Amino acid sequence: MLKKEIEANRLKVIPIVKTVIFCGRQGIALRGHRDSEMLLNANENINEPECNDGNFRQLLRFRIDAGDEYLKSHLTSCAKNATYLSWKIQNEILSACNNLILQNLVCAVNKAKGFSVLADETSDISNKEQLTICVRYVNLEQKKIREDFLQFVEVTDVSGKALAQTILQNLEIMGLELNYLIGQGYDGAAAMSGKFNGTQKHINDKYPMALYIHCGAHCLNLAISFSCNVTDIRNCMGTMQAICNFFGYPKRQNVLKISIQNELHESKLKKLKKFCPTRWVERHDSFRICSRIC
Repeated sequence: MLKKEIEANRLKVIPIVKTVIFCGRQGIALRGHRDSEMLLNANENINEPECNDGNFRQLLRFRIDAGDEYLKSHLTSCAKNATYLSWKIQNEILSACNNLILQNLVCAVNKAKGFSVLADETSDISNKEQLTICVRYVNLEQKKIREDFLQFVEVTDVSGKALAQTILQNLEIMGLELNYLIGQGYDGAAAMSGKFNGTQKHINDKYPMALYIHCGAHCLNLAISFSCNVTDIRNCMGTMQAICNFFGYPKRQNVLKISIQNELHESKLKKLKKFCPTRWVERHDSFRICSRIC
């Protein structure tokens, strides 16, 4: 009897867990402005809220509407304080998912018997210092190099020694074999890269195989940032933006399309792509397309 009850309870909770996982995989928010109303009314019909109560609860309504009898049975028979829909339950499910994902990552890293730690520190929107910890290793099953995020760690002391202790402590807590640590990758800030008191120095003293390599992407970012201040490059970007705006009108787009077809017979390009103020990848596409056409 008890076994059947346990199985029945699991069937009721599974739709809730799957919905949380779905939102996490798609990278969408779970909660809305208000999420305290019941999903079903007294007549066991779906209760549509007056204001947006979030993706999580709306997806549960969709499941019920699609015929999920286990979820509907749970919500019609459970007590008001046992719906398992609260933000606390959502956070607990997310935390459990995080632990499972982290265990799989740690297992894969330890199997590789060699990994590098990648870290960077920055302030979040609430002005708290957050340390990002990632690892780079060879996945033996996939037979390819991977870089995986592990976690964010709030820090109060951003000195080289303190950051080194934070990195090593968190790697150890997660279960990584630090004897397999063979590399470090940070930016060029003194606290991270310092030869005498930087993070890389303190870690290298404990694990001599952990060689420090200045992050190549950081070097490239600095080079591009400074190059954008060069007059010719700055004017080039402004000129390209003006050209994109000029051909942004329908009649001019048609003229440009005909010209492209006449000059570039095999090209699939039809128009210029405007600069995006935030997405740098799209800016690269704008340069590439403009260079091809012009």
